[in-house]
Amino acid sequence: AIVQPGGRYYNDPTGYAMHRFAYYPCFKCKHAYYGGEHECAAAVAGDTFDPEELICGGCSPHAAVQNCPKHGTDYLEFKCRFCCSVAVFFCFGTTHFCNSCHSNCSIVLNCTKLPACPAGSPAIQLTGSCPLRIPHPPTGEEFALGCGICRNAKT
Repeated sequence: AIVQPGGRYYNDPTGYAMHRFAYYPCFKCKHAYYGGEHECAAAVAGDTFDPEELICGGCSPHAAVQNCPKHGTDYLEFKCRFCCSVAVFFCFGTTHFCNSCHSNCSIVLNCTKLPACPAGSPAIQLTGSCPLRIPHPPTGEEFALGCGICRNAKT
């Protein structure tokens, strides 16, 4: 798209990025932050959102609590909002998803009652112990797991 002569975004990487990715103004600091891809937001939420929910990583209360003394907030990992897995997607400027919940977002976003811990994806009640092996808030809430580098070094 960017390197193909005659393409819509030929030699225009900024235009391509603005077309593909969603940036939101942080309600607290007013700076723009990356909040996922436009295609995700368009498929689910459209233009209906509460601006007060749009908080960048730096202003997030989770970031202050989970600031790694060695790596800062650069490698902060989050729990999937809908199950007990590590998140790999950040969508709508507000929501962390694991791969499976992201692929099945219509199920998890329309679920009237999310499963309790231990929770699997998509919206499946598991038995036994939590796969994350750390205390965390119930499904449906955002939660920072801590520094991914330090967490993985411990395992």
